Amino acid sequence: MSIKNSNFFSKQPFLVAKGVSKTFSTIKALDKVDFNIYSGQIHGLLGENGSGKSTLVKILYGIYTPDEGEIYINNKRVYITSPSVAIKNGIVLVSQTPILIDKFTIVENMLMSLKQYSLLTKSKTIYSFLTDFFNKIGLKIDPNTEVYKLSYTEKQFVEIFRAILLNAKILLLDEVTTFLPSSEKKKLYSLFKELVKTGRSIVLITHKISDALEICDYLTILRRGRVVLNTPCSGISIDYIRKNMFGETDYINSKIHVEPVSNKLVLKTENIWVRGGSGEYRVKGVSIYLRKGEVLGIAGVTGNGQIELLEAIYGLKKIEKGRVFIENTDVTNKDTGFIRKIGIGFIPDDPIKYGLSIENNIVENYALMETNSFLINWSLFEKNAREYIDKYNITTPDVYYPVKLLSGGNLMKVLISRELEYSSKILIACNLTRGLDEYTKYLVKKLIYEKTKNGLSVIFTSDDLDDVLEFSSRILVMNSGIVVGEFSANNVNRDEVEKLMVM
Repeated sequence: MSIKNSNFFSKQPFLVAKGVSKTFSTIKALDKVDFNIYSGQIHGLLGENGSGKSTLVKILYGIYTPDEGEIYINNKRVYITSPSVAIKNGIVLVSQTPILIDKFTIVENMLMSLKQYSLLTKSKTIYSFLTDFFNKIGLKIDPNTEVYKLSYTEKQFVEIFRAILLNAKILLLDEVTTFLPSSEKKKLYSLFKELVKTGRSIVLITHKISDALEICDYLTILRRGRVVLNTPCSGISIDYIRKNMFGETDYINSKIHVEPVSNKLVLKTENIWVRGGSGEYRVKGVSIYLRKGEVLGIAGVTGNGQIELLEAIYGLKKIEKGRVFIENTDVTNKDTGFIRKIGIGFIPDDPIKYGLSIENNIVENYALMETNSFLINWSLFEKNAREYIDKYNITTPDVYYPVKLLSGGNLMKVLISRELEYSSKILIACNLTRGLDEYTKYLVKKLIYEKTKNGLSVIFTSDDLDDVLEFSSRILVMNSGIVVGEFSANNVNRDEVEKLMVM
């Protein structure tokens, strides 16, 4: 077996999971899964949306209890009944949904976590460690910043540092590399390599096959709750992995290119300025336009104003200077209710917190499209839910299934389907493809293409540069709150885009 990352790699697994099964309602999320983790190894865990990846990880972290199966650490059977038990056994999860306290600073969040386990509790020392950590991965963040001011991806980096401070022997990392440009990804990979050299293990849960092949030593692929492949990464092809993940590879050769259906402007911003959470300007004099039937992608390293720009257009952030027009209507600082009524859909940066009603079922979440609660036609929304579940390939036992029990990818599919089907003029999307597997991205792109032919316009941002390059008919690059570059899809160079992103 070829091991890329460590001379520490052990011959005996540190953790062994045997015959693990888990059922939710009528869905068999895991079916007799065997999974081994070795010290000093980066182990990729891949699978399509709803394949069971998150369920397996949550069992290892004590969030779920398996219906069947056994877990061993260093040949000793363990019963991981809660996250605190997992942490005491050296297992820490960095999930798609950060568990930080928004009103606390980063340092205060670290102190809260560490005090539970009688570990390092001096704020000055933690501040120093955090500063070194952020510098190492190239993030300009003050450790005394309140968490609510951080982007989704920045919160994930803070969670990785929390895992290191908790002295994790196994880091379960859920989609932490997916939304980074190549330069930033390399910094994180360097950190991973340093961690495994110390004997730690990393389980990288990802939809990005190329990421897994670049950094991982070993891969496990789940499909419909079962292990379909265990293999070293050396010598394996992307097509072979795709075949095991999705059962087909034809979709990868299906090229979809979106062009505007006319030159009519449906959206225009004029020199807008928008502040971030801590009061500084995150959008600085941005003037952009969107044409009918166009897909406009905004590239940029996380935290450079892309999200604030889209939130301001939708009415979630105050525009301090400048104007926004939708068609010929001035919508500057109009509330979101007004924006929705004129046919604008929105996918927020944190879809679980702001996009979905997580405690309600699928039908109830589709009913949120109705702006008048007294006029809800429940039979119509049930009919729509059945149609969208089939159309968007959402894995669920029925339309009344609680949204909170869906996998992360299926949560996103519910949100995307609701907003895409609702939007008659414009879809505004922050991180449109977050949490989606490769095949689902293709499916969403195809459905967006069908909508744009009928005049829908899309403006979106993504931390995954590949998606911006592949989805867009025109591309803008933002850096430090300013648009620093513009490319047509027919004339774009990835290296040039990345240079503008990090200059």
